[in-house]
Amino acid sequence: MDEEKLSEILDGLLILYQLIQKNIFKPNPIGNGIKMSFTIHFILLTLKSVNKLPISETGKLMCIKKQNMTYIADKLVENGLIRRVPDLNDRRVINIIITDKGKEYVNEWQKNRINIMRQNFTCFDDEDLKTMNKSVDNIKYALSKIHND
Repeated sequence: MDEEKLSEILDGLLILYQLIQKNIFKPNPIGNGIKMSFTIHFILLTLKSVNKLPISETGKLMCIKKQNMTYIADKLVENGLIRRVPDLNDRRVINIIITDKGKEYVNEWQKNRINIMRQNFTCFDDEDLKTMNKSVDNIKYALSKIHND
């Protein structure tokens, strides 16, 4: 691939990431005023779908260093959103599980996030939305080809 074109694509993706973070996924407090980053919401969403994960595996999935993941887990436990559970097969492994409060928090966050996004998207007409939908589909398709084993 042409190096100049690749650099242009990568620069564009970084800008896209920053725009999405700034305009769509900025932290927002829910109910109790806990303000959390999208990464933390993604951790809770992941735990909601898989039930439990070792802290170390969760950190790897999120590209978070072990000491940072421990700090995040401490904060989530402190807020009652997750709990730590020893692994029955390996005493060295500590799993984290989302609590009912954590599930409620994620559900509220998703509802709130969708409402905010709907409000942000009112500036687009039907043609803009069709173009954006096609662009998102293209990006999802292209990125699904990347293998990070």
